[in-house]
Amino acid sequence: MKKLKEDTEDQQWFDNQLQETLDRFDAIHVPHVPELHRFEDMVDAHKQQLKRKLWKDLLLFWLIACLIFGLMMWMIDRNWVWFAILQAVIAAGGIGFVSITFGRRKVRAWRS
Repeated sequence: MKKLKEDTEDQQWFDNQLQETLDRFDAIHVPHVPELHRFEDMVDAHKQQLKRKLWKDLLLFWLIACLIFGLMMWMIDRNWVWFAILQAVIAAGGIGFVSITFGRRKVRAWRS
């Protein structure tokens, strides 16, 4: 689609009147963009932080699992009733944790 002659004249008037002022404004207000290595350093630091957190969570998981496994093996030798009670408590705790963690996510319908 070709520009109309009126559009061309308007653009020429705009360039004559305001282009110099806009160029000065752009030169004064140029945003500062950090160097690429700063962004890379930020990403690397974030990755390291996530790795440390994941390893700490994994270690905590294995410690708790070993504790529970040892307790269950001790209870199996002692009494089957206490073993069943421990299993029920662990299952209830797991269900409670999952419901608290994921239960607050509500699906909302799109309103138009």
